[in-house]
Amino acid sequence: MQGSPHKKKALVLDTAAFLAALQLLMYGIELYTPRSVVEEVKDFESVQRFQLSESIGRVKIEDPKHSFVSKAVEVARRHGVLERLSKTDLDVLALALQLSYQGYDVVVLTDDYVLQKILIELGLGFRPVKTRGVEKKRSEE
Repeated sequence: MQGSPHKKKALVLDTAAFLAALQLLMYGIELYTPRSVVEEVKDFESVQRFQLSESIGRVKIEDPKHSFVSKAVEVARRHGVLERLSKTDLDVLALALQLSYQGYDVVVLTDDYVLQKILIELGLGFRPVKTRGVEKKRSEE
């Protein structure tokens, strides 16, 4: 998926992105994550890095609206993968849908293959964090 030059870009970070400290390495783009991702970040170093990134305004914690969570559940059910996605995965998907609806060019940073496949089907971008990612088209290829 190629980004539109007229849209604001936003990255939605899942837990793997925080464990890799990517929020401290990216500038010039808005970074979002749902609270459920923050709750999964437990090791001391990752928590410290997250707290630093939040204190300097690098990451916006935004929980998706209920209507977008419902949409994410509906999409996952339609693709037959609802049982393979956690609540956090659904929140990440819902936040990506919500930001896209708000006019952002969204890319999700995730290593979750099931989530990547759904993002492809929805025409939303993704970038793997530490894995190769699914073998179909990715964002900005």
